[in-house]
Amino acid sequence: MQTWLSRIVLLLTLAAAPSADVIDRIMAVVSGQPITLSEVNAALLFRFVEPPAGTRDPLAYGMERLIERSLVLTEVDRFQPPEPATEEIAVRIQQIEARAGSPEGFEKALAVTGSSREQLRRHIRDDLRIATYLNQRFGANRETAERAAVTAAWIAEIRRRADVIVQYQAR
Repeated sequence: MQTWLSRIVLLLTLAAAPSADVIDRIMAVVSGQPITLSEVNAALLFRFVEPPAGTRDPLAYGMERLIERSLVLTEVDRFQPPEPATEEIAVRIQQIEARAGSPEGFEKALAVTGSSREQLRRHIRDDLRIATYLNQRFGANRETAERAAVTAAWIAEIRRRADVIVQYQAR
């Protein structure tokens, strides 16, 4: 009887417990590193990722670009291209602040996405490192369409070898 009663008390306690609030969602996992909904939203809001006009699901598009970015960044980290200039990072942050319309708008965008200035700075730094690496690997002067095709094939090969789990179901 004691076991039966303790089970009922446990069930009633669990039923009465407040439900947990969802803080964020994992959209994908790349080599053990999650890509969250807030990261995708930040990439879209700060225009690190810009879906083409008419994109039916900007979240899916943004997630795919962040998956690719994560894969490429793993390769970049292996070869350690030179660090970007601090001034270039500062210029990029100023451009994002200007797009926000005001310092308050920029701070609000940071708050809405759960981002900090330092996270933004690191993201920009890594984007510049990726650009340097891709220029070194595929040539800065190569025709745009040709370079895009070669880069896409290279990323597809990296993805084929990587452990990528997509949780998000596109709309």
